[in-house]
Amino acid sequence: MQALIDLFHADPERAMFALFMGGIFILGTIMFLKLQARRRWMEDVPTSLVRSASQGYVELEGAARLMEGLPILSPLTRTPCTWWRFKVEKREQGGSNRTRWNTVRQGASGSLFLLQDDTGECVIDPDDALVEPAWKRVWQGDTPDPGMMARTSWWQANDYRYTEELIQPGERLYALGWFTSHDPLQISPQDGVRDTVIAWKTDPAIRQRFDADGDGRLDEGEFAALREEARRHAMASHRERAGAPQTHVLKADPEGRPFILTTHDPRQLAARLRIQAWLWLAGALAALGAFIHLLTRGLPPQM
Repeated sequence: MQALIDLFHADPERAMFALFMGGIFILGTIMFLKLQARRRWMEDVPTSLVRSASQGYVELEGAARLMEGLPILSPLTRTPCTWWRFKVEKREQGGSNRTRWNTVRQGASGSLFLLQDDTGECVIDPDDALVEPAWKRVWQGDTPDPGMMARTSWWQANDYRYTEELIQPGERLYALGWFTSHDPLQISPQDGVRDTVIAWKTDPAIRQRFDADGDGRLDEGEFAALREEARRHAMASHRERAGAPQTHVLKADPEGRPFILTTHDPRQLAARLRIQAWLWLAGALAALGAFIHLLTRGLPPQM
């Protein structure tokens, strides 16, 4: 620390560059550890089947599927998909006529979708996931929104660049995250009856059905009739839910371990993470060497 302070007094610019190299070393070390940890989790966690997966941190593989309901459409091209990510950039001229692309808008899907294997389905909640889709398209046009009017002819300026990444229905999906199963009968029959009675008591239309004398209030007999009907309704609903399967959900790990979704081959992705990690480490060590060199060579000789 004293050497850095002395360098600041002797050569402030050199000292600032030394600090920059120190920051690169710290960043590179953090990225190395993070990428290595991500790779190890992918390689060490065994693949589970949806039906037999244990509660907790698991790895699943299957096909990406849409849930019932409204379709998921990508914002730029309106392509049906299970997940999307997009970015719109605008070309700007910098100094020395250098071109740079500034992000105008970007976003990623948060809609639920399914992973289906031979044993069942699991709902994927993609919030906070590290998503690596194999499908990616980059193109250019002359409007902020490509829509149907974006032109890519050679005589157009093409000042906008669009990037769209998708997970499409039917694609092979690898998922690593926190697995939970929800029983459809988490509410007891008694609680179901109580909740139904409370809901019906506060519903004017239902109260009117049981107000036989039309005086605007339910006497003891009328309330007993409402309660009995509510009990039959709640028990029928309970029996119907009893036949429903469990709902399985994969989401971000509450303990902070990586939540990964990818349509790449997971072995190839793990190999790529290994290479990226070692490149970050190499950069960190180079920055450390530069930092030490600047400290030891940047000071005037001691008298």
